[in-house]
Amino acid sequence: MQTVRKAFAGGGWVVLGGLLLAAVALVPGCGGGGGGGCKANLLAGDLAVSEIMANPAGADSGKEWFEIYNATGQTLQLEGLTVVHSKADGTAEKTIALDEAQVAAGDYFVLGGAVPALKPTFMDYAYGAALGDLRNTDGQLALRCDALVIDSATYASTADGSSRVFDGTQVPDAIANDTPTKWCDSEVEYETGSKGSPGAANEHCEPVLPPGQCQDGANQRAVRPPAAGSLVINEYMPDPATPVDDVVGEWIELYTSADFDLNGLELGKLPPDIAQTLPNADCVPILAGTYVVLARNADSATNGGLPRVDALLTMSLSNDAVTGIFVGYGGQVLDAITYTSSDTGASTALDPTKRNPTDNDQAGFWCEGTDTYGAGNKGTPGAANPSCGIITPGMCLEGGVERAKVAPAAGDLVINELMANPAAVEDTDGEWFELYVGRDVDLNGLQLGRAVGVVSLTLPEGECRRVTAGSHVLFAQETDPLVNGGLPAVDVQLTFALVNGSAATPGTLFVGLAGAVLDDISWTGSDSGVASSLNPAARNPTDNNLPASWCPAVNDYGTGDPTKDKGTPGAANPACP
Repeated sequence: MQTVRKAFAGGGWVVLGGLLLAAVALVPGCGGGGGGGCKANLLAGDLAVSEIMANPAGADSGKEWFEIYNATGQTLQLEGLTVVHSKADGTAEKTIALDEAQVAAGDYFVLGGAVPALKPTFMDYAYGAALGDLRNTDGQLALRCDALVIDSATYASTADGSSRVFDGTQVPDAIANDTPTKWCDSEVEYETGSKGSPGAANEHCEPVLPPGQCQDGANQRAVRPPAAGSLVINEYMPDPATPVDDVVGEWIELYTSADFDLNGLELGKLPPDIAQTLPNADCVPILAGTYVVLARNADSATNGGLPRVDALLTMSLSNDAVTGIFVGYGGQVLDAITYTSSDTGASTALDPTKRNPTDNDQAGFWCEGTDTYGAGNKGTPGAANPSCGIITPGMCLEGGVERAKVAPAAGDLVINELMANPAAVEDTDGEWFELYVGRDVDLNGLQLGRAVGVVSLTLPEGECRRVTAGSHVLFAQETDPLVNGGLPAVDVQLTFALVNGSAATPGTLFVGLAGAVLDDISWTGSDSGVASSLNPAARNPTDNNLPASWCPAVNDYGTGDPTKDKGTPGAANPACP
């Protein structure tokens, strides 16, 4: 257990021999190099000791090393950082202050006792004999920024030829690494006769079970591998937006159509290079129809608010360039995708109708996540993806299942009311028009514009946009009632403006489908603050072309000040006088 102090810059609390004490403000330079030798503005926990090779095979001198992890979201300068080697109780200290060096966000940095000119490729910094030989038993390594302890880790004993590794099931952490049971002897060989993972994520520290077995309560049983074709890469988030860093906010979602165990699942970017294998200890059963979330961090308070995490992801995801993701089992690739870019703050999600390992190879079947989760990023981790609008022609999605669209015909949708010249707010905020629905239809693919045949807006395919007979569909420039003059709920936001119209340049509006016009009107003027209202007796595509079928609206609506605009947006029109 760590007995040396952990403190926070500017005061706070200090742990001394297991006692929690109030700390006074640190002197200038502590935790930031303001007046001392440590150049970076380091805080307790910014760096974590993650691996220690104190007992290499054969002679130890020149071959010892240890690894630290940058737990922040930014590159850290290490110049002036003091490394302390001592007994576990902090006595018999030997120290070195690092020369110029840096470690990237979420990356590992390996320091070793080699001669600088002869340091191995895995070693980032060679300090020669400055620390002496690391103790094989009863040892401690600490990192200090001037007077502030950034992290320390103790060890009671070491195995010859194996490093001590912090449990790879979680991101290295300066508090968690104080727990002795979270450390184990490495079983992974990084060079002949030497075991460890210098500069890379550590292995899992659970007891090693026989191949293909997992622990199910008190019993061992065979791991159920995923069946070919049943596991699909369904969504991924390589580039979460602030305040969530990539190192804690990245995640992958898999969908399975058959029961299997998560144990032994292999992951990587591009086959055949496996970046990690999920732990093969306690059985982790996954049921058919489940969305599996693999994330860099399991803490919802810091990972962006993920609803749940099924397993930790130790590999990082690339934001751009030609890269990918693959999942496999027993050396066989089960599914793989490639991508060349990602959207900041939004996942990349597979269309739910293309949820299989063949279709998800096509870039056109993926789209940007749109639903907000947690701290404000977009995606649907652990849940079904919304449609990307990739639908069989003539179909739309209802409850995730395709059904035949009911297309509107002439007379089913009638232009019923128009506000081209609002007074309570600016035209660009307050313009709107309304369609009356004469029959139950779907609006998917509906075309609109202000010059017949020139389409300015097409309603998307995908989720069925059903409207029912007798209802009114409201189209408006703005959806916020605090901006648009107090309109009721807007059904569709416009992407084009309405003109006020004149005798010389009449205004025009049309609705259509697949190039055919369903209804159109024109007008030669617009009263300020007053909608043009169609007489209910003329609610058809022929009569609404007649000027006599229209009259000025008389009912106030909204939140105009000092006077309200007039109209009945989203509701039935009164009869014209």
